[in-house]
Amino acid sequence: MFIDLHCHILPGIDDGARNLDQSLAMARIAVADGIKTSLATPHHLNGAYHNPAESVRANLLRLAEALQRESIPLQVLPGAELHLVPELPEALREGTAMTIADRRRAVLVELPVHHIPHGAEQVLEAILAQGLTPVIAHPERNSELRKKPERLAQWVASGCLGQVTAQSCTGHFGRSAQQTARLMIQAGSIHVVASDAHRDHRRVPVISSALSPITKWTSTELATLLMQRFPADLADGRQPDTALLEDALPRRTRRRWSSLWLTP
Repeated sequence: MFIDLHCHILPGIDDGARNLDQSLAMARIAVADGIKTSLATPHHLNGAYHNPAESVRANLLRLAEALQRESIPLQVLPGAELHLVPELPEALREGTAMTIADRRRAVLVELPVHHIPHGAEQVLEAILAQGLTPVIAHPERNSELRKKPERLAQWVASGCLGQVTAQSCTGHFGRSAQQTARLMIQAGSIHVVASDAHRDHRRVPVISSALSPITKWTSTELATLLMQRFPADLADGRQPDTALLEDALPRRTRRRWSSLWLTP
């Protein structure tokens, strides 16, 4: 059974589910895929959407009631996809920015699509200083990190985690994102696979599709860590034991960043 740490399932509050019917349709797709728990992660602080913690909790309660009425066996926990802006550390200190599962142990952090903001390291350091673990959402889809994946490795070395999108692993977001996902996974810079689902079509709440490519690139053991154990740890407020990645990565993939390259 899977735990999806990144899903835009709350209706009508960001670019995810448009209405409650679509949220319920997404929930049914998730259950059919073997997902038992989803985190509702609406955008916050990205300049377009404002979804503070109290709003997330209130919207989540209404969705949970609807899931119960419809007898859909999906647990939905609170979360948010927090834009990496200078205001984020203060919002976390004040409690207005939602942490993963509202546990105040880890946060899902989003980068802009095409660049890394100036001062990104300082913002991440300020979050880490609060005892929170930044989980970098879909780094394989960031243009700058695709060119310099070693920068993600540096963030991971400082205490951050990485979350790759399942559909990136299958090629849905293009060859470049797929190859970067493979590279980052083989380098040990990825700790979570999530759906980043937005609708009940195209970008759907499905994780299982990533199992085959990740197993092919690394091992079944590593796929299990990224798709089950580590997401469960974060949802329960535990810090994943990242040392387990070393044993799960085949020896041939344990290479320095300077010697990594993308093959056709």
